[in-house]
Amino acid sequence: MSTSSQLPLLLQPPKFCQYSVGPCDQSFEDLSPSEALFLYPSEPAIIAETIETAAKRMRISIGTKRWITWRDLGVTGQIIFCRICKAVRTANYILADVTSLNFNLLFEIGYAVGLGIPVIPIRDTSYINDTMAFTELGLIDNLGYLDFQNSEELVVRISKAGCPPPVIPPGQSIDREKPLYVMKSPFQSEGMVRLMSAVKKSGLRFRSYDPREFQRLSIHDAFKSVSASHGIVAHLMAPWRRGAIVHNARCAFVAGLATAQEKRVLMLQETSVIQPIDYRDIVKCYASPSQIQDLLLPLIRSVVEMLQETRFIPTRIPLTPLEKVDLGDLAAENEIIALQSYFVPTGQFNDVKRGHARLVVGRKGAGKTAIFYGVREAYSFDRSQLVLDLKPEGHQLVKLREAVLYKLSPGTQQHVLTAFWNYLLLMEIAHKIIRTEQQIAYRNPTLAKFYDEVKETYERHASPGAEQGDFSERLLALVDDIADRRKTLGTLETQGQVTELIYRADIRGLNDAIGQYLNGSRKEDVWLLFDNLDKGWPVFDVKAEDISIITSLLEATRKLTRQFENRALSLHAVVFLRNDIYQHLVVDPGDRGKETPAILDWNDPEALKELLRRRIALSTGMDMHFDELWNAFFESHVHGEESFSYILGRTLMRPREVLRFVRDAINVAVNRRHEQVSEDDILHAESSYSDDALVDISLELKDIKPEFANAPYAFIGSPVHLTPSDVGSHLVKAGISALDVEKVRELLLWFGFLGVYVNPDEERYSHQFEHNVQKMKSGLDHFIYCIHPAFRKTLGCPAA
Repeated sequence: MSTSSQLPLLLQPPKFCQYSVGPCDQSFEDLSPSEALFLYPSEPAIIAETIETAAKRMRISIGTKRWITWRDLGVTGQIIFCRICKAVRTANYILADVTSLNFNLLFEIGYAVGLGIPVIPIRDTSYINDTMAFTELGLIDNLGYLDFQNSEELVVRISKAGCPPPVIPPGQSIDREKPLYVMKSPFQSEGMVRLMSAVKKSGLRFRSYDPREFQRLSIHDAFKSVSASHGIVAHLMAPWRRGAIVHNARCAFVAGLATAQEKRVLMLQETSVIQPIDYRDIVKCYASPSQIQDLLLPLIRSVVEMLQETRFIPTRIPLTPLEKVDLGDLAAENEIIALQSYFVPTGQFNDVKRGHARLVVGRKGAGKTAIFYGVREAYSFDRSQLVLDLKPEGHQLVKLREAVLYKLSPGTQQHVLTAFWNYLLLMEIAHKIIRTEQQIAYRNPTLAKFYDEVKETYERHASPGAEQGDFSERLLALVDDIADRRKTLGTLETQGQVTELIYRADIRGLNDAIGQYLNGSRKEDVWLLFDNLDKGWPVFDVKAEDISIITSLLEATRKLTRQFENRALSLHAVVFLRNDIYQHLVVDPGDRGKETPAILDWNDPEALKELLRRRIALSTGMDMHFDELWNAFFESHVHGEESFSYILGRTLMRPREVLRFVRDAINVAVNRRHEQVSEDDILHAESSYSDDALVDISLELKDIKPEFANAPYAFIGSPVHLTPSDVGSHLVKAGISALDVEKVRELLLWFGFLGVYVNPDEERYSHQFEHNVQKMKSGLDHFIYCIHPAFRKTLGCPAA
């Protein structure tokens, strides 16, 4: 028998297994190879029996090959997943039943994909219970399904399909700058806030998947992020939370992927829950968020040890030029350092950087966060500037609204909130000085005196222990502190009562200490950058109190700016908001015209070309004009139209959308071993992008009102051009009430799903008019609606 060192890697025990928390402790002797392994849930039993019958038929019809099911593995008295692991490693490919959403199965599919074993998902199309959940999940869509309704049909389809190639992108080297990958939950619960705070305190940089930003995670993105990381942290939601099934299923897949790649995996479960048997041993439950720090510590230590190790890195197979193309992460927060290399300094960015704009306004994916980090990095290393980047998680502001603002009149709410923000901003400026200025201050006795005064004054105001946390924890501590005082104060009618509610001590001393230090240290500017304030707020369904939170913040920054000016200091505050939130501010006469916005629109194709050019040039080393670079990697035309224009016309004209489409096209070409992205590759990527775009808009509508989620699906098979009555009829058939039809129609226009058809050469969509629907309709007495090209492929709309 061959020694283990002579066996293929898959047939050797892994050097690290999450189950044994070290080298695999199983024997890999006498492994039996198979043609295919059937993996499926035991329920529904009728479907499980169909698959088992198909396996028996395969043994009869193609008896020269070994066809096995998980029931054939003989798991009695053995660790079940260890038997599954060996069977997966010795199979030519996997047939995985995804008729129902099963966490064990998704973990096993992720494991097989992580090993590079080809996977064919199979499904009984007559079973519809989990169809919507799979649509929201995404992940395995790119693998392509085999549909069946009985065992005979399944045998025929398996025989015809044969063994597919593995669908995985080229492996990524470990990103030592960001060795952690965090799977965030869609709700910013107390546990999620504590987890992110603990990760930030660890000192390890990280990338993350945030379902509030990206409703679906592609298999390519998951693979690349996992393979580039040493450690994976997945925050599992309690099963009674909305969206828990899809989120926890996604985490199961990623955990399987990471386990196969011998990563350190921590699955943190909110509350005590019985876990699926495949990964039960690697889940850590917490009853209190205070336990999270200790549960995370072993993984952090393990990752740090791996970063310190010097490992032999085997010679990698040379990449083709197309495989070298790296468009970066779609989320700016996951590529802060890389962003500096290919950030496109637009006119809006320059307005913000020069202090001419106090608001940055744009749809999700328009580049607000990129500008946030661009401005931060432009000034962070300048000692004459003090830069605060403030990104609350949302949970704290909800608590502020519910625990503090209840039973207050709108006027009193605004007064309380303005005082709250003024206090918080001064506290944060003081905290920034204490954390970053000590070394500089102690070189000068006078400045050291001012520094100590800031520190002493801050400590009189800070909630116990709050200074040790990140901004989210400090904000939460302040909100908790105010909420406790709110219980004892009753009504709030006077200035003194508001002061007693908000401030722990006299705020003038804090203000004076900060002013003295900033003047003494010769700071030229203080920058306050706010992002994430409206994250998670449903479009066009925000509460009046939420808008008050924004308007009071703006008022507080104006007040603080005046206070600084009186001390010959300059303060710049920039708030990053979605378009729909900004429209509330424009409508309010009290706030109209007070703020200068930088509106992010990408209606100039040249700006998007430059965005792509910089990313391709940096990853390939081919620094040339866009047209040359594009033609080097992409076929020039699709259906007779220039290929870049074809792609652009089928996106919603935002950087994130364009990057996603182009990256999908590159992934398709790489999987097909093409050296250039062909016309057919682009058309295939269009289907994937169109599917994702439809799911995205459906989920955004669902956030507004659950009944609205099906509205886009009402247009399956619809003509591209529709009269107003046609649109109404489709919506009514989708279950939209007659009272809501007009609202949903306007939402579909705002999101860009629908546009206005003017003539064969002109279709108007909201992104061309800064998402101002009324402006888009201006000058048209009668019009026809049209469905945006981004959605036509997945809806199966006949050609216009």
